[in-house]
Amino acid sequence: MEIATKINELQAQKLAFIQEKNQQNIDKIIGDALENYYEKVLKDSRNHLEKFNQLGFISCIEVEPDLAENCEATLMKEMGE
Repeated sequence: MEIATKINELQAQKLAFIQEKNQQNIDKIIGDALENYYEKVLKDSRNHLEKFNQLGFISCIEVEPDLAENCEATLMKEMGE
């Protein structure tokens, strides 16, 4: 896949610095950056699940699609009142 994008002057300077220090081409640098960012996002997603588990979050419920409109009546019905 080809992606065309514009970067600002500061980003260009950073990219040139990385290229100079690592002797890598732009494709390799961007590929590594994407992989690192993907792993961070994936880890953050897992952390949310772990937090739910720590809080004792067990599951979700299934309710009528109009719950937001009729939440009070629905709750009273479910509570048997």
